[in-house]
Amino acid sequence: MKPEPYTFTYIDEFGHTNSAACGQNEYHSLMELLFDKYLQEWGDCKGRAWCGTCHIQILEGYLSSKMQQEEKQTLSHLDDACAQSRLACQIPVNAELHNLVFKVITENDYGSK
Repeated sequence: MKPEPYTFTYIDEFGHTNSAACGQNEYHSLMELLFDKYLQEWGDCKGRAWCGTCHIQILEGYLSSKMQQEEKQTLSHLDDACAQSRLACQIPVNAELHNLVFKVITENDYGSK
């Protein structure tokens, strides 16, 4: 029996709400999944938690994975980081993504104006 896909919702830089889905073990990180299926020009450092281009803000849901020092360091340099901020490259694709709602944070945030 094939496991059900994880579904989640994200708000893109234009303010559009999008649904997304992925299978178990389909991708290593949330950044890889979003880059492959939904977004372009994302993840300049290729998932090393150095650049902050995959910054997201969790709006609904919870991730139990602890932030590593590199992610904390990068987020500390971002002006728009908050307590709900994470880097998508550091979020594993697992059951915790199911029903998660988050916003993609970019310098070109067209949806908030």
